[in-house]
Amino acid sequence: MRRVGDRFVLVRELGSGGMSAVFLGRDEVLDRPVAVKILHPDLDDEETGALFRKEGRTAARLSHPNIIQVYDAGEDLLDGRQVSYIVMEYAPGGDLKALMDRRGSLPEGMLSRVGADVAAALSHAHERGVIHRDVKPRNVLLDERGNPKLADFGIARAFETTEESRAGSYLGTAAYSSPEQLQGHKVTPKSDVYSLGATLYHAATGEPPFSGAPIEVANQQVLKEPTPPRERGARIGGGLEALILTCLAKNPEERPDAVRVHEKLFQRGIGAGAAQPEPAKARKPAGAAGFSRAVGTARSAGLSGFEAVRRRLESRGSRGVEGPPDETVSLPTRTFRSGSRQRTTAALLIGAVLLLLLAGAAAWAMLDPSAPTTEPASGGAGEQKQVAAPEQEPVKNQSGQDSAGGSSGDDAGGETQDPGPAPPLAEAESAVFDMYVDQSFQRVDATWAALSGRLQDEIGSPQEWAEQEDLYTFEYMEYVTLPAATASGDEARVSFEARLDHTWGSEVLSGTWVCVVEDGEWKLDRLEDERTTPA
Repeated sequence: MRRVGDRFVLVRELGSGGMSAVFLGRDEVLDRPVAVKILHPDLDDEETGALFRKEGRTAARLSHPNIIQVYDAGEDLLDGRQVSYIVMEYAPGGDLKALMDRRGSLPEGMLSRVGADVAAALSHAHERGVIHRDVKPRNVLLDERGNPKLADFGIARAFETTEESRAGSYLGTAAYSSPEQLQGHKVTPKSDVYSLGATLYHAATGEPPFSGAPIEVANQQVLKEPTPPRERGARIGGGLEALILTCLAKNPEERPDAVRVHEKLFQRGIGAGAAQPEPAKARKPAGAAGFSRAVGTARSAGLSGFEAVRRRLESRGSRGVEGPPDETVSLPTRTFRSGSRQRTTAALLIGAVLLLLLAGAAAWAMLDPSAPTTEPASGGAGEQKQVAAPEQEPVKNQSGQDSAGGSSGDDAGGETQDPGPAPPLAEAESAVFDMYVDQSFQRVDATWAALSGRLQDEIGSPQEWAEQEDLYTFEYMEYVTLPAATASGDEARVSFEARLDHTWGSEVLSGTWVCVVEDGEWKLDRLEDERTTPA
């Protein structure tokens, strides 16, 4: 059994680069998986080994939820040769490059969340005098929950030594490096911002800003302006495009710092949200005000992204929800979890109130001397007068149909409106992806807006939706299988599997959302083949 440092067993090799190899290892003392980076023995001379160990010390100065943590570093004998090693946190989700290779360019919501977390990691490093110098998709790792973690500070240097980075000593990757870095000029934190912009550009379009041989790419980085991402098919808004292009400014002074990039992306991703209806009294601590405090406190503490809010919510402890539901329901087709009994009771109460109102109106009309009447045929003075019934207009629901199933306006002839051409299937995937991420942040209005008009009519209100989906006990989620869409006539069928964490416990939810087109957007209409199992 191969091991280093007496306690770290090498299980298998994960990958190898020009200077080192990375192994999946196990810490036998703490019984947890780790990643062990080992410098290639033929490169492990005194000077290189010292620089390699300096990488460990540099990274160990940083403690942030979006930076790979370093546990140990040292030298040991491996296969009869002296080697230098660094033991780090293991991120089982692969890297951002592999994610893009699997699913192509990322939708705006996912892109904003990933970028916000990486920017937060850079901000933390810059505040402590460390420049990464090699930000790229391969160095953005994903943990078991899909949280991005910046890795490989192997060529990072403290601010006070950046003057050493001159022509002839360039370090980094040309496709993501800043013009000043490629020219051997002084490297600053704004150089990392440029590399982050190039990484986001790649994630948005599927390709780096410039391509070609390394020398060609380097010349383009220095001399050529990048094509706007949306002209290359990026599914992002103008605001995010402008932010990416600002990060790619040739002049470092024109780029925002990492703090500003984080704030902008946080607002565009998980930080922004519509106002939430106030929850029921028993759940009030997890309502809109409580959630806003959770976000604000977490951000002020230097945390970001999913991990920030998760930590804040975990610090609250129990919110008064006692245990998991009595049973797990598994039906072929179901649009939400619970509440049918409450809806039936509410409908009966509403019907009773309407009957009372109608009876009161009829009585008032009988007592009102000015009310229109019809005389009986005999015209006898002692005979009772009949009150003409008022004409009633049909009550319309949110889709424009009356209570009898008809329609109004141009649809009076029974014709249905043409929903228009269907958007790309990737947008249906994004709608489902955002649904459960928004649920984990208790964004009631955002999740309600993602539903079709038919489903909204069926549920009743955002408050009922929040209660039925148990949103106020929601703490966290991760996708086991990312949403994948297929076309089905005028509909899109999006299958997924996700782990959902509540205050009362965790479950794995899988199923297929059937999405329909409304106002040119995919809306979630019904959840079929839904299945939940304890996690």
